[in-house]
Amino acid sequence: MKADAYIQVRFKTTEEGGRKSAVRGDYYPCPFAIDGELFECRLLLGGACLDLGKTYELPVKFFYPEHVLPLLAKGKSFALLEGREVATGRVVRVLTDDD
Repeated sequence: MKADAYIQVRFKTTEEGGRKSAVRGDYYPCPFAIDGELFECRLLLGGACLDLGKTYELPVKFFYPEHVLPLLAKGKSFALLEGREVATGRVVRVLTDDD
């Protein structure tokens, strides 16, 4: 699965109102909130374990990239949701067809 962008993301700790456990697996599906809109995405983890409270740079794939890519720009803030905000971050790089 080819990524659409790279993001820097930090999952909130349980005490901050985040998840109860680390994120692990090959991918993590979640709503991606930016500019008041929600888009379905998958963080491409490659089997990694993301500890709560730490910051990671990860590739992300969107289900409908044509709708969200025009909103993305380097440094732009976003949030990840699981019924509530569980992570925040910034866009690092938007990939093009040449990448």
